[in-house]
Amino acid sequence: MISPVVRAVALGVLLIVLVGFLLTYGVPEPSALRSFVADAGPWTPIGVAAVAVVTSVVMAPRGVPALLAGLLLPPVVAVGAALCGIVIGASVAFLLGRWLGRPFLAGRTQAAGPDARLTRLQSWLDRDGTRAVVYARILPVFPFGLLNYLFGATTVKMLPFVLGTAAAIVPSTTAYVLVGASASHPGSPAFLLSVGLVALVGALGLAHAWWSRHRARRASVAASPERVLALTAAE
Repeated sequence: MISPVVRAVALGVLLIVLVGFLLTYGVPEPSALRSFVADAGPWTPIGVAAVAVVTSVVMAPRGVPALLAGLLLPPVVAVGAALCGIVIGASVAFLLGRWLGRPFLAGRTQAAGPDARLTRLQSWLDRDGTRAVVYARILPVFPFGLLNYLFGATTVKMLPFVLGTAAAIVPSTTAYVLVGASASHPGSPAFLLSVGLVALVGALGLAHAWWSRHRARRASVAASPERVLALTAAE
């Protein structure tokens, strides 16, 4: 049986290799990937989904397969193919993180005790995994691809992970598909509108991150009379 430490080291090496690959060869351009699936005919949606699976596993930006889908497919089909491929690829990465990283993190959690922050975090993930995944996807803290592996190492179950991932990426995936669909006409109203939609989705994510952080600070102060007294004394 492979020890948890060896598995955790293997996960770390895998992530380093994937990051090194992206830094060495760069993020694939949708136009470059187009040649791989452009002549697939009725199989083009499956080809696009397959590209989305691979790019998700190697931690490439998920906008790449969405843009590719927009270049090759009608918008509705493109959104479906991109979403399916991205979610499947995220699930593969999740399972790799679960097999390689979960045993080590479980041991650390057990050793930390019931009152430790890590234990409380994983208890929250057990209770509200879907919402946790949605929040993590919306808040621009960790890259999408890295989160897939990290969530696998936690106690989040597979179904909440899949549901949270799918729900969180629908707006941005749709926006990127629309950019790809209008990329052949840069400067057109459709292209400008789709780019504006991408910017709007990003801005809403940042606004939500600021609001969540502000609310958490207020809740922390309200829940701690000692902290209120300390802040009052400091003023």
